[in-house]
Amino acid sequence: MKAVVAYRGGDDTPEALELGATLRRTTGAELLVVAVLPPTSEPGTERVDLEYRQWLDSVADQARRTAVETLSPGYPDGLEFRRIASNSVADGLVRVAEESDVDLLVLGSARAATQGSLLVGSVSSRLLHSSPVPILLAPQGYGGDPLATFGSLTCAYAGTDRSREALAAACSLVKRYDGHLRVATFVPRANTMYPPEVGLDAEDMVAAQWAEQAVELHEDALEFCKNHGVTAVETVVARGQGWPGALTAIPWSPNDILVLGSSRLGQLARVFLGSTATKILRHTPVPALVVPAGTYTWSD
Repeated sequence: MKAVVAYRGGDDTPEALELGATLRRTTGAELLVVAVLPPTSEPGTERVDLEYRQWLDSVADQARRTAVETLSPGYPDGLEFRRIASNSVADGLVRVAEESDVDLLVLGSARAATQGSLLVGSVSSRLLHSSPVPILLAPQGYGGDPLATFGSLTCAYAGTDRSREALAAACSLVKRYDGHLRVATFVPRANTMYPPEVGLDAEDMVAAQWAEQAVELHEDALEFCKNHGVTAVETVVARGQGWPGALTAIPWSPNDILVLGSSRLGQLARVFLGSTATKILRHTPVPALVVPAGTYTWSD
């Protein structure tokens, strides 16, 4: 398995590096740290501004030093670091992913995110609609434990084709490190699901119907996992007020991973999140792995 860890220093917080380190400790993945920076000149320009070029060089050098300190302390030659020239960070990362035949991209949260939350920034938002490989996203403040490995993999499952793709990816990944797999169906409840005159009976009836559907979904998921070589699977129905309540209904550990599926965009396999997946991603308290259709297998 090979992963690109996106890190430019500066405005990029170190969560992507920390998550990359956890991925490597857990799965033995090979890491390639990539800093996508603007080109030093435009086509047809004869003279490059020296100070600007020197500043970009210093940014790249600092990013490399930080990456080495986090991922390969004392062994600067033991870490592959690459500087890519592009006016678009997302385009640069997609190019590296396609040219280097990597399995996934590792990104941090937007800098404006609050501690422990995952906020999709402009780069990750664009990648969530253009990446040809799965994306692993770190919440703000993730990391710090030099011995941490992945905990449970929790797959959001709704019985759709894309959630099956995500579950297949989770099965394949959890077998790599003999981890714990959990299948979750999220049931967000609106604050005013029914008017007062209807009473609680209707809400109880809907909750019972949801529970019955969840049992059927989970039976399907367990059979699916069994066919993919994973038999020890926990199932959970996560209910709560709105998506925040549903997401926090699961007893997460800091190094658990939430796995989500995505649709296809166009004729090629690309990440494309639906509205439900976007809401789940917005409220997850743990790192999230978003799997595009057709990309659930991992290289050795």
